[in-house]
Formats: sequence, structure tokens, C-alpha cells
Amino acid sequence: MNAVTERDTHTVSIMAGTQLVKSEVLINVAGYFICQDPSAILFVQPTQTAAESFSKERFAPTVAATPALRALVEPPKARDTDNTITAKHFPGGSLNFVGANSPTDLASRPVRVVLADEIDKYPASAGSEGDPLKLAEERASTYKTVGRAKFVRTCSPTLGPAADGQPPISRIGREYEVSDQRKLYLACPHCEHEQVLTWAHVHWDRDDKGGHLPETAALTCEACGAIWTERERIDALDALERKPGYGWRQTREFFCCGDKRKPTEWDEHGRSVCPECGALAPYAGHAGFHLSKLYSKRHRLPEIVTEFLECKGDPELLQKWTNTALAELWRPYQGQGIDSGRLITRAEEYGPDDLPEEAIVITGFCDVQDDRLEVQLVAWGHDEECWPFKYEIIHLDPAQPEAWKELDALITSPFKTKTGRALRVAAFGIDTGGHQAAQVFSFCNARRGRRVFACKGAAGSRPIWPGRASKSKNKDPLYILGVDTAKDAIYARLRIDPPEPGKPKPGFIHFPIGENFGPDYFDQLNSERRQVRLRMGQPYTMWVKVRERNEALDTMVGALAMRKALPRNIARTLEYSLKPTKDEAPAPVMQRTPADVEGMHSAFAPGGDNKPRRFIERHASWVNPRGGNWMDRS
Repeated sequence: MNAVTERDTHTVSIMAGTQLVKSEVLINVAGYFICQDPSAILFVQPTQTAAESFSKERFAPTVAATPALRALVEPPKARDTDNTITAKHFPGGSLNFVGANSPTDLASRPVRVVLADEIDKYPASAGSEGDPLKLAEERASTYKTVGRAKFVRTCSPTLGPAADGQPPISRIGREYEVSDQRKLYLACPHCEHEQVLTWAHVHWDRDDKGGHLPETAALTCEACGAIWTERERIDALDALERKPGYGWRQTREFFCCGDKRKPTEWDEHGRSVCPECGALAPYAGHAGFHLSKLYSKRHRLPEIVTEFLECKGDPELLQKWTNTALAELWRPYQGQGIDSGRLITRAEEYGPDDLPEEAIVITGFCDVQDDRLEVQLVAWGHDEECWPFKYEIIHLDPAQPEAWKELDALITSPFKTKTGRALRVAAFGIDTGGHQAAQVFSFCNARRGRRVFACKGAAGSRPIWPGRASKSKNKDPLYILGVDTAKDAIYARLRIDPPEPGKPKPGFIHFPIGENFGPDYFDQLNSERRQVRLRMGQPYTMWVKVRERNEALDTMVGALAMRKALPRNIARTLEYSLKPTKDEAPAPVMQRTPADVEGMHSAFAPGGDNKPRRFIERHASWVNPRGGNWMDRS
């Protein structure tokens, strides 16, 4: 907040973890300019809906609780006022809340102060007019020429560079990279050495069996090796208030005395100093701040470690934790491909009737082509270690019932582990993107109780499994899968080194020695690359095919999505993962005769459970995939 009022600073970029400082800083800056330096202010949120919600839920309570603001900003419901939810007027200025998706609001009138929240969530272009961040800040160009404009941007980071030498894909990452890159130095309570807190400084103990003990988490000093208690960490944070510059120091490299220099010396305000001539490093007026949850007094280290341990083995969750807890950029898969030969050489001996005992559930996916169905089944263990074990091509016309009968027989077949334990498919998805969407929806709708889902892949930054269904044009349930995120996860897991024999390894993908798992399978698995493209001048990544056939990759992506449809912590029983979700009524797959219903009613009699006959009749035809009835839904 001091940087906002520095005369030589026109831009402030804050790359921080979630629930730390971002929104609070923006509200305080808006309040300052309303009270102390009245100006025209533009407050940009990712969407117009988000802008209205922020105004009502965050800004309005601040005004109500602050006498100085309450005297200047009238509530929108007051009589004879021009104030609305998104437009606030006060003596000498105005405050407008707008969405980054609205080009008209972004470019309608000049402003002096632009506050931009969650900039990584902005669209690549506001309509057809270009980058919304640049569009919003262009409104302050008149003030910028006379040195009076102020820009403040905040966000948690997302993706880093897709390749060496390229800028980060994340907007806030790019803005922080071109700033002076300030970081917060904390003094060791034991030796006074000052250091930037990183994940490498966090350590915790394990028990005798190798289990993690997150409650023992603590910071360590990189100089003396001393372990800080949680009380010492908080005291060190409190001590920053009494230091010049509050512990912030510029860390961006600079040129001086004919050489490129990495900052090692600073003045009392944290400005970089050349160690040879003592001159201050050049400063272009862009202050950047990086802050992780390691600096937060509201987030205990054991909680951060626990979150990390829950993410192990899941690249999607690990990326989210890296972005939101450490406020660090996530480096996406680099796109140079995988070594298919290495994957083939590590193949193991297992199959549909001798799966490893570590396997708990099975998921699968079907890719629908014009003349065939391609199906992959994958067995999953704890921490999403997996064993693809069956890849089958049904060479029948998907427009004919015979193809779907054969698919139904395949996904209802029992498979066995080495000790004879039976496993069945717990969740199965089918792609609707081809020319046989009607057949896919018909097949899936009749088997909803067996967790057979109609799916469609979508590119972009979205979760692998959506959690809830969308609606197709015919109002059928349709699940939109985040295929880009899934491919990132799969390619990252294919690079994991094999575990020691008999030892588990989170996220590792095993492969069998067997039919349909030959060179062609691995070529298809290695058939796409992530590339960086530009849209409206903004970089983004997309997956492109380098081989014509990619069904093995697509079905692996679908099988991973089906795994995400099940609970993360799977019970050791198949029945748990087969239970219908609360919004899924099991599909009727068999009709009962009145005699069957009467016999079922009699079966309840010995236990003294006098359920109404209509309850029994209503539930009598609901049969789960393994036989037996879903009787009492309560």
C-alpha cells in the first residue's frame, strides 16, 4: 500500500496465495483515493456478475463499517442518489465496478486509477477489442502521460512458461516478471540471517512406519540450520512492522558497471544497490510483490503440509496447491514427447484375470468412431496408481445394436486379482463427439445407475471431472471433461520413474505385456504435444496432434476422468464406489412380478420392519450392477 503512493511508482502487481492480501489491498486503495485523493476509479473483476457480487459482499460492508467512507459514499438504496451497486459517486470522483468481459464498460470514460482483481481469470479478449487488462488501463493514458495514473493488479498465479525463454502464460506471472520482483525477507530468530521463505525450508517428521506427521512441520534456517517454532515464525513476521521497507527487497537482475548483476545489497527501503559503485538499480516504476501462505499468520504450517500431502500423486491438485498456497507458477508439460520405447520395456506381467492386489476399482472409457468402438479399462489403487489392463476394439458399426450389446457385455464382465478377488467397472464414460451421439445418450441414460456417463471433451483450463452434468440439446445429462488438464496429468505421470519392486508409487502408470499394448498403443499415447499460440496478442497453450491416431490417449484421458468421478479416498470395497450419487436414480433394468414383490415383502417380515407395500413395489425393480436391490434409499 505504501508503493501505491510512491511518486516514482505507477504500477503495482501482487502475485499472492489465496486468502492473503489481494482483495483487502484493493479495497484499501479504493478507500484511500475516495477519502484522501478523490479520483475516477475503475475496479475490474473477471465478469460483470463477479463485479456486482464484490461490490455488495466486500465493498459495501467496508463502507458501512468505516465512518470516513460512510460520510462520502451514499448507499445505493438512499433516495435522490446516483449511486448504484456498480457505480459509486463521491465528492471529486467516482468508482465503477465492471467485468473484464464487457468491452463497453472497460472503454467508456477516462479514469485515473485502475484496480484489477483476479486478472488470470480475465478472458483473452473483451469481445473483439483485445486484452481487457490493457483495454482498462488504456483509459488512464491521459493521466499516465503526466505521471498521475495508478494501476494495481492482483491474482494467484497459474501456468508458467510453456518452454524455456518464453514468458509465463499466467497474466500475473508476466506482470510480476517485468516488475522489480520484490520478495519478503524474514530474519532467523536464532542467527538473524535474512531469507526468503520457500517450500525447501519446510520440514516435518515421520513415524516409525514412514507415515507423515504434518503437526511437526516447522521452518529451518538456511544459514544455521535451526528449527523455528510456530511462535517464532509469527514473532518474526510481527517484527517486520518495525523494519524499514517492512522486509521487502527488489530481486530482479539489473545492469550496472558493464555487467548483469543479481541483487545482493539493498538500501534501507529495499532498493537494489550495485556492490561496485553503490548506485541504485534502475527502476521503471513497476513494483511487484510475491507472497505465499508461508508468510501468513492465519495459515498454520501443519495445515499447509497437510494440504500438500493430500495432493501427492495428483498433478491437478498439486498444481492448484502450488498456485494458491506457494503462489508459484506451475510449469506445464513441455511438449517434447515421451520415450515410447522406455514405456514398452517397463511392461509387467498382469492381465484381466490376474490384476495386482493393490487394484481397488476399475474405470473405463469408450471412443466412438464411425466404424468401431475403442475401449480402454484401467484398474486404480490408492493415490491414483493405476494399471491399464484391457484395450479392446469392437469392429462393429456403432449405428447397429450389436456394437452396443458387445460393449455392455464388456463393461459388465467381472475381472479378477491374483488372489481371485472380483472387480467390476465402477464408472464408465462414452464420448458423444462423433456422429453417433443419439446412440450414446440412449445407452448411457439406460445405465445411469451403473455410473455410465455420456461425456464430451473441452479444451482450456477446467477440471478433469466437472462434478455435475450439463444438458445436451435434447436435455440429456452430459459431462464436460477437462481434456487439456487430463493430458497434462497423464504426460506428467508417464515421466515418473518406476517404483521399487513391490513398493507403491502415487500416480505411477503401469503397463501390461499383452495384446493391443504394443508399439502402436504407445505411439497413440504419445500422439499429442502442448504448444503455445497467441490469441489477441495473449499467449495460451493447446494440445495438437502429431500423429493421426490418438485413441489410446483419448481413452486414457476418459478413464482418468471416470476415476475423478469416484471418491478420492476409495474404500477397500467395490460396493462403496458403486453406490449411486444422490442425483442419480438407478435405472430400472428388470421388472418384478407380483409374486416377487410379495416374496420380498415377506423377507422384511421376520425382522419386524413393517414397511408399506407401496415402498417395496416402488423400489422392487431397482437392481444394482452386482444383483440385489437398492431398497432403503435413506
